[in-house]
This record gives sequence, structure tokens and C-alpha cells, in this order.
Amino acid sequence: MARFDQLPSELLSSILCYLHFLDVLRCRQVCLRLKHAVDGDVRMQYKVELGAAGMEDELHSTLTASERLAVLRKRQHAWKELAWLSQEDITAPEGSVLWELYGGVFARDENRRTLHFAQLPSQLRRIEGRKWALEDIGMRITDFGIDPAQDLLVIVEEVQQGSQCRFHLKSMTTGKAHPMATSEILAHRPENSVFNTYSIQTSNEHLAVLLTRMTGDDAVRESELMVWNWKTGSMIMNVAGEDMNSFVFLTPNHILLLTFRHSVNGAIYAYAPEPCLAVLDLDPAHPNSEPILMTDIDYLCAFTYPDLGEESDVIEMVLRADPGPGWLPSPSLAVPFSVSSENRLLVVTLQVMHGLRNISTLLSFIPSSTLLSAINSLAPGERCRTFAWEEWGPDGSRLILASPRFSFDMPCYVYGTAFAMHRQTRDTLPFSLTIVHLDFNQLACRRALSDENEDDQALITEPTTLTGRARDIFEGKVTTSCPYFHREVVVTGKKDEGRLVFDELLLGEDSLILVSGEAVNAEPFYRVLTF
Repeated sequence: MARFDQLPSELLSSILCYLHFLDVLRCRQVCLRLKHAVDGDVRMQYKVELGAAGMEDELHSTLTASERLAVLRKRQHAWKELAWLSQEDITAPEGSVLWELYGGVFARDENRRTLHFAQLPSQLRRIEGRKWALEDIGMRITDFGIDPAQDLLVIVEEVQQGSQCRFHLKSMTTGKAHPMATSEILAHRPENSVFNTYSIQTSNEHLAVLLTRMTGDDAVRESELMVWNWKTGSMIMNVAGEDMNSFVFLTPNHILLLTFRHSVNGAIYAYAPEPCLAVLDLDPAHPNSEPILMTDIDYLCAFTYPDLGEESDVIEMVLRADPGPGWLPSPSLAVPFSVSSENRLLVVTLQVMHGLRNISTLLSFIPSSTLLSAINSLAPGERCRTFAWEEWGPDGSRLILASPRFSFDMPCYVYGTAFAMHRQTRDTLPFSLTIVHLDFNQLACRRALSDENEDDQALITEPTTLTGRARDIFEGKVTTSCPYFHREVVVTGKKDEGRLVFDELLLGEDSLILVSGEAVNAEPFYRVLTF
């Protein structure tokens, strides 16, 4: 039997194509023959650079490996320089108060009855732009969510003054009942609600909705987290409790919930002051449609933050991550590659009152690999494990003080491993603003650190310690050191544009979207910067 390194070159290359890119790099270090086999094959170069960029190959593109590699390098360079290739202004529909940006599709409502969709283009990934609308959807739209890969539109309808809510499962393209859904409507009846807000997320067949209701007492905020198999209509989970602030799918079968904690007998209590990330696992084999109190749930594990200072109180907190795990672009787009669903950034935003009436906003950046590595360390059958901050936070995350103007209202400031925000001085004419782009791709960071020829001054490796007005937020000194790339670009308006003000910056896979300020600009619009 021939030894592995004696195989014909063509067969050896074919075998290497089936390996994970990290295994390809390990093979490259074994011997000179394997090194030449990897370095001399454009398919191997594409596989390695794709993996290091935090991307996944897509099957529906007709481009060759050589062409895909060229496109990938152009894309990486464009985002490294923050050099978009085109710009378009989109007028906000009349009476528009709701919008979604997901999977490259930007959706906005019009007077709570009509939905406008825009497939955002990309010159680099060869995506053609497209616009369409669903005129008068047939109900008042309380909220909505989209999943372009599944052609799924979820519309929230409140009836009887919020005493019942219906989740309509429709096709994004036709507005008709989704053909994969057994039932077009999932109904729920909340208790004692006077105002409802909704957070809608999907992961393959799972549809999760966090319903938050304000009771008559403004100090009490009650929530329900409901998870369905939207195709069969069966409810898998229903968790109720106070101050379950937000959530994301960590994996297709795990939900990461941002709440408060108090460690007593291994339980999580929502009324303790310290923020906490709790991991809930979905078990479709044992669905439970009856509400379970958060204090009684058999959670998998939890990740805590440092103890707050005596005069500190978290008054608002939000968890964001996009896209969801297992998400894939629509086959009709035929893109050569897309952001890896296994390589994501979790962003926790904490608004804290501390000291002598100081209010500060903290941004906690957590690569998903940090939490997944901890979960994988659990013993078989181990549950309700609490990972203290010292076990995951200092080396596996980065905690920084945000600008006082950072907004909680816009959820689309993270995509893949990247985060974006902007700074603008409102009194300049013409307008001038700075776009800040942070990339927490840990593979790219390690590659930059190990490559002697890599001269990337954007790489930040120096630890961050909360100082100044933020030093008293927590009881002790807090230092974090997860590496990342920090890049900025200044955008200056044209002389004839006047004093434009942009309130928010949204981040997609191929676009940056500046949201104009309604209070200053005569006609609200969205400025789409496309790569």
C-alpha cells in the first residue's frame, strides 16, 4: 500500500480539498511535498484565505476557484480600506416607523400596512439590486421580521388592544401564506398587557419571539420567550420572567439570553443587579408549550459579568448578533461565498448609572468561539454551570466605553465578526462624519500576529482597562484583551447637500447604511454605501 505522501499529485490535491482549512494548514507543515501541494493549488489557496477571512464557500456560483479567490481578495481589501464602490439614497416611505435589515434585504413599512423590500446590490459578490413591495398586507403591522434565505416574512398583528397577538407566516416575495408552514398563523394571548414590544429571530425551522410587556406599574417589565417550529406550528419552549432583555441564537439549538442573575442554589434570578448571559438548549423531542418561569428553568450554563459597584445600576441592556447560526444566502443570488455562521460576534450593550448620577454605556464584544469553547468543556450531563467573569471575560472579550451618543434603538450594528458605528459633529457645513469599523475575526488577528510581513497598524492587541468616569462601574479593576482590528474613514458631504445629520449607521454583509435624522432633515432617507 502506498504511503500518503507517495500518492499522485492529482489524488493528493483532491483529498486535501475535503479537509477543513485549518487541517490543510496542518498538513502543509508535515513535509515539503504537502507544502508544495497546498501552495501550488489555487483551490487550496482559496480554501485557506476563505477560512481566515471568516467566510464559507457557496455551491451555487459558477465562478472558478481562481475567480472566487480574486473576488475574495478584492472584498477583503475594500473592507480593509472602507472603500465602498457605489452610493444610493433611498427615500423613507410615508409614515415609516418599522424596518429590518437581514441577509442583504432592507425592508421598511409604509403607514403600518405596506412593506417595501430592497435586495441590496454588491459589485464585488455580483449581487443585482432588486426592489418590490407588498401593497396593503391586509392588517395593521405591529412589527415584522424577515429571513430571505427561507423567503419567510413574519408579521405581528395585535388584536383586541393587545390582548391577543398573531404571528402571520408569509412569503416575502408574494405576501401569501408560506408554503412550508402547516399553519399560516401562530396565535398567543399575553396576560395583563398594556404595551407590547417584539424581538423576532429565526434559525432554520426555529422561530423565536421575545414579547415584552409593560404592566400598569412602569417599574415592572415582564417578558415571554417563545420558540416554535414554524414549519409544523408546534411550540418548543415558553419561558416567562422579569427583565429578560434580549436574546440571540447561539447555535441552531441553543439560545443565549441576556438577563440578570443572582447565584442561589444554582438558579438565575431576574431581579438581581448583575447582568448575565444564560444558555438555554432547545429540545424538539420534548417540547413544552406551558410557560416556565426563568427562575425554574433547567438552563445549560451561564456567563456572569464582574460584580457591580455599590452605586452602580444597569438601567438598560441589549444583546445583538447577525446573521443567525446556520443561515445561508438564497441560492438564487449565486454568491461565491458568504459570512460563516460559525464565526460570529456577540455584542452586549450595557447602560449603567453609577457614581454621582453618571450614566455610561459599555460595549462588550464577545467572539462566539469564547462561549462555545466554554460550553464544549462541560462534562456530559452537566447543567446549571456558572462561568465566572474571570473564566471567560478578560482574555475572551473586549469591554470598552462607548460614546455618550451611542443609540440602543438601531439593532443592526453588528454582522459576522464586525461592528460599526459613526461619529458626527452636527454643526459642520457641509456635513462631516467618521465611520468606525471594528473586526473581531480572531483567525485574522492570529494570522496578522504570526505573519512577519503583515504590517497592519489597525490591529489592537493592547489590553483595555476601564478608567476615568467608568472605573467605578464595577467593584474591581476590569481589563480585557481580546484582539481586534480598528479602522476608520471620514465621510464629507457635498457643498450642495447642506447640513445633513445622520442618526444611525447600519451594517450588512455588503453595505453600510446611514440613517438620516428626522428632526433635522426635511425628508428622511437612507444612504446606502455598497461594496
